[in-house]
Amino acid sequence: MAWRLALFLAVLLAVLGGTGTYMALRSMALWPSLERHSFWVWGFFGAFTLLLFLAPILQRIPGLGAHVAPLFWLTHILFSLVSTYFISLVLADILQALLRLGGWRLGPWAVMGALALTFVGCTWGAIVALSPVRVQRVEVPIKGLPRDLDGFRIIQISDLHLGPLVSQAQVDHVVRESLGQQPDLIAITGDMVDGEADGVRPLAERMRALRARHGVIFVTGNHEYYSGVTRWLEVIQGMGWRVLDNQWLLLRQGDADLLVAGMPDPAARSLPGHQGPNLQAALAGAPPDTTRILLYHPPSGTAQAERAGVNLQLSGHTHGGQYFPWNLAVSAIFKHPRGLSREGNLWVYTSVGTGFWGPPNRLFMPPELTLIILKQG
Repeated sequence: MAWRLALFLAVLLAVLGGTGTYMALRSMALWPSLERHSFWVWGFFGAFTLLLFLAPILQRIPGLGAHVAPLFWLTHILFSLVSTYFISLVLADILQALLRLGGWRLGPWAVMGALALTFVGCTWGAIVALSPVRVQRVEVPIKGLPRDLDGFRIIQISDLHLGPLVSQAQVDHVVRESLGQQPDLIAITGDMVDGEADGVRPLAERMRALRARHGVIFVTGNHEYYSGVTRWLEVIQGMGWRVLDNQWLLLRQGDADLLVAGMPDPAARSLPGHQGPNLQAALAGAPPDTTRILLYHPPSGTAQAERAGVNLQLSGHTHGGQYFPWNLAVSAIFKHPRGLSREGNLWVYTSVGTGFWGPPNRLFMPPELTLIILKQG
């Protein structure tokens, strides 16, 4: 575990250092007057890197986590700006190279254009990220679905990331919108929290008001394991929610049964006393010939789920890339990056997330509160 953490931090530092060096050197090369202030240019990228490591450490210090919200806002706004400026500067460099073929040179205008694109994009993305989340209605046709399950309504909440950047008003809005859809079931597919229980618990407790005919079912995401999963599971179960940890349960509606199974995030394997995802265990003893829904945080393991007769897998994790241009890159990483897709007889719905993680930016990838409606197919 220790060597994995050390390797991760080393790779992260190398990536941050490399991109920061590129941005500093290219900005000064394109706008030579910045070289006279190179101390401030290098100092900015150094301070930004330090903040990225410092903010999450301070958040996890008992008694201090609730007081670091301003530092978190500063850090993640800078994260949004710097990551977007990196892409904007790369595009400016490409444009500069093309114009040089015709004898043109952008010079400082390349930097100013990249900065303008960065501020416009990040401002727009922040407005989308911080606006009240909207309901995304999705109908899933399932072959052989019993008549009594036709129209079964599931609210999926995923990747809410309760932490210093999330307000009570945002949480209350999610609760009101969820209740307003009159769901038969509420499924929370991981990454509900992004902080230790003692600091974030008041926000989580506001979700106690969630109600559905068949209750609330929860599966862990990777961030629960980064945030003290044992304590969080106590809080979640104390709210009356059912946690599925390689388990299934049977919901009866009319004369029909709906089987809902759930698996923990693969991050569980890294902690003693926690088992990783195991679909065979999750479905052990499950009655045959029932409609099967699997809750699993990452949109992976779908081939195995299809072979096991799962009809619908509800996942999250990807955030759809969260903001441009990373929303384009996520399709190269995941087979089911966002939205509704199919693999054989299995439907997969990957939520782009009900909240955001890190940068308050949702450019071209708005968050969603998903209403899944089962239909006879």
